Amino acid sequence: MPEWVTPHSEPVSKLALFASMVTRLRGSIKAGASPLRIQKAAERVRLAQLSVIKAKLALIREYPQRDPGGRQSESLRTEERRWQTLTTETIIEQYRRSEA
Repeated sequence: MPEWVTPHSEPVSKLALFASMVTRLRGSIKAGASPLRIQKAAERVRLAQLSVIKAKLALIREYPQRDPGGRQSESLRTEERRWQTLTTETIIEQYRRSEA
């Protein structure tokens, strides 16, 4: 890690939250929870992923030298739009398949 980036600047807590939400979704799927509970878990995964993306964008704004050409920012914005438009069924199916 470069000297100008402190460990506290990384979106570590948001990544941990995302991992936790994915684990909960997979647990709900595996346990055969009700469809409503699984949909809520999928929505929490979406919100957690969006918060990770937002934290990464904030980090780039804080340290613009990390993304001099703007390619990483554009990639993150594209990923943000993709997660905003995914249906909960798509998210559920994605993590159901990754479980198998």
